[in-house]
Amino acid sequence: MYIWNVKGLVQALKEESLSSKSQRYHKIIGISLFAIVLLAYPLLFLTETFNILDIIDMISFLVINLVGIYLAYKINQRGDGKEFVFRYFSLYLPLTLRFFVLVTVIMIVGYLILHYIDPSISLNETNWFDLVTSVGTEIYFNVLMIKYIKMLNK
Repeated sequence: MYIWNVKGLVQALKEESLSSKSQRYHKIIGISLFAIVLLAYPLLFLTETFNILDIIDMISFLVINLVGIYLAYKINQRGDGKEFVFRYFSLYLPLTLRFFVLVTVIMIVGYLILHYIDPSISLNETNWFDLVTSVGTEIYFNVLMIKYIKMLNK
């Protein structure tokens, strides 16, 4: 099972060398992570003060991810057109892990610096830093997904 090694996973998917057990694990874990992210995201807004930046964030989350999935699908179709859903969810696990590490580092460093730049900023509600981080990392995630889908089709 490829948890961090995306290039190794891409190579295995290209060569169709994943065992059926490994394929099943990648599918189950990828679909489960996707469902958790999709279903849990709106729940985040129930736990904090809701403001206009939350609405912008939710809309951008939907638009960026729908456009990203659509572009990845079209790229897959222009290639060999095979098994898009399997490929997408197989890549979802290692990319999501990288995404979480990136977001965690950005948030820790950002909040340490943000406190010194503007001590009056509220950390109890969504602020511009949260929005920029969210949108930037969502775009980055989808760019990576598209990049690896392209690699699968070369």
